Amino acid sequence: MSCQNIIICFRLNLGEASEKVQNFWNDWQLRVLVLLSLSLQLSLLYCGRRRRFKVEARIHIFLWFCYLVADSVATVALGVISSKQGNSSSHNGTDSGVQNDLRAFWAPFMLLHLGGQDTITAYAVQDNDLWLRHLLRLLAQSGVVMYILRTSWKGNWLSILSILMFLAGVIKYAERIWVMRSANRTPKFDGQYDKYGGQDNFPTFRPLFLNKKIAFTFLRHSSEIFRKHGFQKAFKNIEIELGHAYDAFYTKIPLFFTNWGCFFRVISFSFTFSTSVVFLIMEWQKDKQFDLIVTYTLLGGAVLLEIYAGIFLLRSDVGRVYLAGIIRIEKLCPIIRWSKSMGQFNMLKFCMKNKPRIAQQGIPKVFAHLIVWFFNSLLPKLRKELAMHFYKTNKISDALECLVWETLKRKSYPDSRGFSEDYNSYILKVDGVDANTKVEIYQSIIIWHIVTDLCLHTDTDNDKNVIPPEMEVEIKVGMPPEMDDGINVGIPIMDDEINVDHEKKKMIKVVSDYMMYILVLCPFMLSTGNAEFSFEKACEHVKKALENCTDSSMSPSVCETIISCVSTQGQVMLQKDDVDRTDSNLLYYAVMVAKHLRTNERKWEILTRFWIENLAYVAVLCQGKNHAKQLLKGGEFLTHVWFLIAHLDLEENFRMPLTVPQQEQQMPAV
Repeated sequence: MSCQNIIICFRLNLGEASEKVQNFWNDWQLRVLVLLSLSLQLSLLYCGRRRRFKVEARIHIFLWFCYLVADSVATVALGVISSKQGNSSSHNGTDSGVQNDLRAFWAPFMLLHLGGQDTITAYAVQDNDLWLRHLLRLLAQSGVVMYILRTSWKGNWLSILSILMFLAGVIKYAERIWVMRSANRTPKFDGQYDKYGGQDNFPTFRPLFLNKKIAFTFLRHSSEIFRKHGFQKAFKNIEIELGHAYDAFYTKIPLFFTNWGCFFRVISFSFTFSTSVVFLIMEWQKDKQFDLIVTYTLLGGAVLLEIYAGIFLLRSDVGRVYLAGIIRIEKLCPIIRWSKSMGQFNMLKFCMKNKPRIAQQGIPKVFAHLIVWFFNSLLPKLRKELAMHFYKTNKISDALECLVWETLKRKSYPDSRGFSEDYNSYILKVDGVDANTKVEIYQSIIIWHIVTDLCLHTDTDNDKNVIPPEMEVEIKVGMPPEMDDGINVGIPIMDDEINVDHEKKKMIKVVSDYMMYILVLCPFMLSTGNAEFSFEKACEHVKKALENCTDSSMSPSVCETIISCVSTQGQVMLQKDDVDRTDSNLLYYAVMVAKHLRTNERKWEILTRFWIENLAYVAVLCQGKNHAKQLLKGGEFLTHVWFLIAHLDLEENFRMPLTVPQQEQQMPAV
């Protein structure tokens, strides 16, 4: 056989193979798309419920992918069905006609999928602003489905079932649009407090999430009631109300406890269930076996989604109120409303992991430069990006909740101030600091975060105050006694004073790392300034101070190295690229304040007071929409503190950080 004949045979075989692949894809692409669409909806239904109390990055990344892809897959599937129906006139065989009629029956299911799931109507709070886009998509895709049903209309029982599923899909999509439109609108107050079973005033406080104010009479009513609560009941009520906030912004729950919502849900479920039953009874077996299996799968999936959604609605907080007189569902199905955890980020540990590495001696110069570039430039950026998604968390203890609640409660009484003292005065009285120096809140967080670490790790009593994990006793929270200046209010009552100090230090550390987590990973919640630039400048100076440090983990020697290096170098001169001189001296200010506090017997009281009061200040500083944004990530403790402050009518107390001038006392030169 000549070479030319071999080439011709190869081309013929290649053409036949290509044609077979194309025919296979044309035959299976629609099946793959509709099954993929159903799989995505099931994933959204399951993960959409879990994200309200899960902080794991993998769940949120997977849910984000499903949410973005789901609508596109359903839309493409509708396009493929429409294309095949347009070409159906070329098929003369009975089997082909039956196949096209059955596949046309799949079109309403894609419209049903476009309506989304009850557990997630929007991935982010900003998606609710796109309700008008979804309305236009509903009109367009409804037109496509009507075209498909018109071209496949036979006037038989399958055509009637297609109409029923089409109506169910329109209702489902309309529900999603209505909820998205209502999410960013303030409902009219009907004059009724405790609307949901005597423990929920969310309708009253909902305008706060839209950056709007609420009437003074509402605030006065709430504060009078809340002052009488203990910390557990107060946080429980806030947890329930924020659960309603999540439902209002991200789910369909608010719709189904209205008369129209219940009516249309019954109609859509009836259409879906009756269609499934009739199709199963008729058992249309003339089609290809696999297409029949796909149809059964779509019908079963639709019924399953409706049943699961109904259970989800009944298990919600509002559903529990309606079922309270029928069944004690709280004991049968306890609800998890949020993660009850705090993100943790420690700047000094972060800088130690990202210390500049020195290339090893004796290797080629090119490789030495590559190693320096990798460790000094690329690796720190990669680690920072990973830290954005894979940060550590710490469970919120009852002791911390009690401390926050009692501190805020004391400040809710007349003539009480939000801040006990002017904490910036500790910085302004450092030797050589200009009296006109302005310290922003994000700069103050960085400074006092470093101060906290330096004080904790260099404390002379640190060894005897640390309790080994195996020796740690269970902490029982009791009613706190009146203590000095309110700073110890909320600390659990213990016989051993060392345990009290240890618990106080632990809470200081947790809140300090949590505030740095807010600054680094959620800077939008600060609503002011350039926190990222200040953080990078502070990290730059910390790394320089640790250049010659050989330790790989936090220890007293590391802190002493930082203190010694900074004390020797003094203040940093303003560079050409520096916008604010304070940013260049954040580490210097922190070291000087830490050196002063180390000699102060009340340092733990000062640090506790600073972090709790500034936690409240940042909570008020954050806009309501940003608080709503964090609800989808398992919730933020900062949001719970913000809602507590709103219920106690304390927002004005924490508007300005410098409310109480510190008594004149000269800081010794350090």
